[in-house]
Amino acid sequence: MKFLRLVFVVLPWLLGCLALAGPGYAAVSVTDNSGRNVTLQQPARRILALAPHITENLFSIGAGDRIVGAVAFSDYPPQAREIERVGSFGQLNLEQVLALQPDLVIAWPGGSPPAQLERLRQLGMPVFESDPHSFAMIASNLRLYGQLTGLQAGADAAAFALEQRVERLRERHAAAIPLRVFYQLWHEPLMTVNRSLLVDQMLRLCGGENPFADRPESVPQLGVESVLAVRPEVILTTTEEAPRDWIERWQRWPELPAVQHNLFYQLNADWMHRATLRALLGAEQLCAHLDDARVKLGRINPSDSGD
Repeated sequence: MKFLRLVFVVLPWLLGCLALAGPGYAAVSVTDNSGRNVTLQQPARRILALAPHITENLFSIGAGDRIVGAVAFSDYPPQAREIERVGSFGQLNLEQVLALQPDLVIAWPGGSPPAQLERLRQLGMPVFESDPHSFAMIASNLRLYGQLTGLQAGADAAAFALEQRVERLRERHAAAIPLRVFYQLWHEPLMTVNRSLLVDQMLRLCGGENPFADRPESVPQLGVESVLAVRPEVILTTTEEAPRDWIERWQRWPELPAVQHNLFYQLNADWMHRATLRALLGAEQLCAHLDDARVKLGRINPSDSGD
C-alpha cells in the first residue's frame, strides 16, 4: 500500500514536469556547492527550499513566489511563514515533498538528510546543495539561483550590492587595531567557531582576532580554561544563544581584559548565523561593537576620523 501511495504521488509530478517542458526555454546547467552538476530544461517554477537561508535568499532575488515548500524556522521575510512546511532539521516528509511536484529542490547539506536527498535524485528531481560559508559564496549562490530561476537581473543586483557593502566595511576597518575576541556560540558546553564559518570572516572583516580560528573543528567545544588562557579583550554572543546571566558567569574571572573593561556585546542571531543578505547587518553590528570596544580600550589610530 505504501508503494501504491508513492506511485500516485510521483506520477502526477512526472506528468507535471513533462507538461512544463516546451519550446522557448534554454536548458541551464550549474555546479552546486557540493560540486554536483544540476541541470534544468527550463527555469524553475516550483521550488522546495530546505533551509531558512535558502528561503530568504530566494526572496532576495524575486523568486519567493516560486517556493512551494519550506522547512521549519523559514520565517523571513514575513510572507515566508505562509509557505507550506515539508519537514524540519534532519527530517523531510517525502510523500508531502513529492505531492508538491517541485521542479527544483534547493537543500542545505548540514540540515537535510543525505539519504532522503539521494532518494529525490533517484526519483528524477534536480537537487542543488547550498552551503555558503563566506560573503563571496553568498553572492555566488544568489547568482546561481538567478540562473536556475531565470531571474538573473535581480540576482546580479542583490549579489553586487552585497559585494559593495562588504568592500566598504573592509576598507573602513583595514587599518583598525586588532582586538582579541571570544565568540561564544553556546554556553553549556562552551562552544565557539573556527575560521571555516561566516562568523569568523565577519570578525576578521572588523579587525577582530579569533584565537580559536585554527582549531580543526568548525565548532570547537572548549573548557573555560582554554578561554582564560587566550585572555579575550572582547566577548561576543547572540541574543538567542546566551542565558540571562551570561555576563555574570564571566565576571567570576576578573583577570580577563573583557571583564575588567566590561566589554560584552550581544548580536542578532539570525544576522550572524544565516548566510543571507542580512549577514551584512550582522557584520555591521559587529564592527560597531568592536569600534566601541576600541574607544573604551583607548585603541584608536591617530589617523581615525571618528566617523
